[in-house]
Amino acid sequence: MTSNTVHADARELAHQWVNAYNDQDFDRFGALYTDDVAYTVRAYQLAFHGRDAFVGHIQEYAAAVPDRKLTLKRIIADGDAIALETDFAGTSSGAVPALPPAGQRVTASFCTVLQLREGKIAAQDDYVGGQ
Repeated sequence: MTSNTVHADARELAHQWVNAYNDQDFDRFGALYTDDVAYTVRAYQLAFHGRDAFVGHIQEYAAAVPDRKLTLKRIIADGDAIALETDFAGTSSGAVPALPPAGQRVTASFCTVLQLREGKIAAQDDYVGGQ
């Protein structure tokens, strides 16, 4: 595989992941993960273990930024790992004190590394930057 080629399965999974997230289809989103998924965002000292805990976190965050949207910019695949570069944008509901006040924009850039096992996401590490 060259650096300019992404395996079709990795591309398909990446688009399913972004679409389920943007559609706020938590069942479809959760179905992409193993039961024992490990999720981390070291910059925020967040860690969740297990699909239910992680999807619960995503649902809570959806209430904090209800119009949130990920824009997929780049996909890099190597073996059983996929790296995604995305931009995040939405409007704060004011529900989470760490976010801007209600009505203000929330933006960030992410590098998300997905570790696959048997076609599902077994680990997700998010690296966050400003926009």
